[in-house]
Amino acid sequence: MYEELALFELAIWVGLPAWIANATPVLGGGGNPIDGGRYFRDGRRLLGNGKTIRGFIVGIIFGTLTGLGQFIIAPYLRPFLAMFVTVTPEMDYVLFMQVPVAILMSFGALTGDLVGSFIKRRVNVESGDPSPFMDQLGFIIMALIFAAPIFDPGAIFVTILIITTFFIHWVSNALGYLLGLKKHPW
Repeated sequence: MYEELALFELAIWVGLPAWIANATPVLGGGGNPIDGGRYFRDGRRLLGNGKTIRGFIVGIIFGTLTGLGQFIIAPYLRPFLAMFVTVTPEMDYVLFMQVPVAILMSFGALTGDLVGSFIKRRVNVESGDPSPFMDQLGFIIMALIFAAPIFDPGAIFVTILIITTFFIHWVSNALGYLLGLKKHPW
């Protein structure tokens, strides 16, 4: 039982930079839209006003700071983890992921969110309207793709992370809405 819990916790550990990067652009408080107000050939905005340069930068900064924090505290967490489970090399690899991984995951998460917005505009989903699966999973899948050249956490961690992200995304959006940081609870 402790090993399954450790796998779950380490999968969340892997996703933290992407989750934080995806959640914090609202702290940027608006600004100029990334698409500069431009329209695609279908007559719809490329991305919309909700995707801003400042938000993108804030997301990368916070995601990267999360990774830096993880890097700093990992050596202190390992003995605690070892009290409950036999720490495998795969667990060590995930626990001690490097800061460049966090940077790539942050950038990938935000890029995944932009790709999702672009696709949503093409299929006539308004900015802020829900798009099941794309909203919940696009950012984490793109984060993992961006980090893949230098980081391979293994199938078990990726699977747990994707499933967990699907549900956590709903909870975090509802919380953001209740705190007044988001216009909609999705």
